Amino acid sequence: MSRIAQFRFRTMSLALLVAAAGSGYAAEPFDTASAASHDAAAAVAPTAVPPFKHPGLLMTQNRLASIRAAVQSGNASAMKTGFNRLLQDNRGSHTYAHQALATVEVVRAAGGPQEGRWKNDGFAAYLNALRWAVTGDTRNRDKAVQILDAWSAKFTGFTLAPGTDAPQAWLEAAWGLPVWASAAEILRHHDGGAAGWPQASQDRFNSYLNKLYGYANQASARTNNWGVSGALAMMAAGVYQDDANRYNAGLNRIKQLIPGIVYSSGEVQELAARDCHHPQYSLAGIAQAAEMATIQGDTSVWLLKVGNESQPRFSRGLEYMAKSILYGEGVRDCRSFGLYPGYSEIAVNGYMNRGTPIANFQNATKRGRPDGNAAEFIGWSAATHGRDDF
Repeated sequence: MSRIAQFRFRTMSLALLVAAAGSGYAAEPFDTASAASHDAAAAVAPTAVPPFKHPGLLMTQNRLASIRAAVQSGNASAMKTGFNRLLQDNRGSHTYAHQALATVEVVRAAGGPQEGRWKNDGFAAYLNALRWAVTGDTRNRDKAVQILDAWSAKFTGFTLAPGTDAPQAWLEAAWGLPVWASAAEILRHHDGGAAGWPQASQDRFNSYLNKLYGYANQASARTNNWGVSGALAMMAAGVYQDDANRYNAGLNRIKQLIPGIVYSSGEVQELAARDCHHPQYSLAGIAQAAEMATIQGDTSVWLLKVGNESQPRFSRGLEYMAKSILYGEGVRDCRSFGLYPGYSEIAVNGYMNRGTPIANFQNATKRGRPDGNAAEFIGWSAATHGRDDF
């Protein structure tokens, strides 16, 4: 079956998966009125077509050059401080010991040793690829290639630990796919393919990514942070694979979800019902999706408004979350927590470039600098997107 045919089949299957995926889980609050008002706009949303810009996930060639310049500069900067923290993560070392597995057992809500191995190796591939692009150390390049080649040659799929439902594998794949794809994107496209990653290895990795996609896209049927994660994974696969169908389906799903993730008041879904952490999974996924879309020439995620609102809906959610963290305001007091890593500097950069004020979120970002590892999404946003003009 062709890739396009496979995609259409999976897309049609999403409607059936919504009901199945929701069984056995708590109901997820959703602002249906706002979502309905946005659905009509989403139907005519602009779509990206090839050629995609590469590198084009969270890193562009210019951004990699900016990180290198900051690191080599004798002046202190948010980006340099952030990159120094990134260097402290031993998974980014060329001596990191990876271990590919044929199957990865997923454990619901806890995480098992095989799952931890898979996630750590994905982050190691990304960190080594990024370090090579910034420092030029070919030992980091070689380690990143070794990790991608090992997993793409061996991995066949996920298995489920006793008591773990199948959707948990969807979520894990949705979290992991953008990490693996980001590592491969740097190796494949940085400096015109200077890594010299063989085409046969790239082809094998593409098959590996398709396996992850088969799980990850199913998470997008959810209407909470799972849905955001699944949609982000679809976008990441689409960019890496130059697949406009996958990319556009993920992008439009993100925009469909935003009015239900961030309510008209600015409150972020799951903040009242769960904790200070899970709502930020959604914020992190949306921010990274917005950056990915911006690199491909589309700022609609940052700028999405509902009805006659004067401020973009996502910016309202960022401000609401920041006030909870800074002042304990809103439906939950999060003063003993901080911003989840990996999205704060991306969001500040995105809205400063659009002229949209998010003063409280900027203050929370500065207070939490530099951010480090995020266990689910790519972290270290100060290292990649930090700026010193706020």
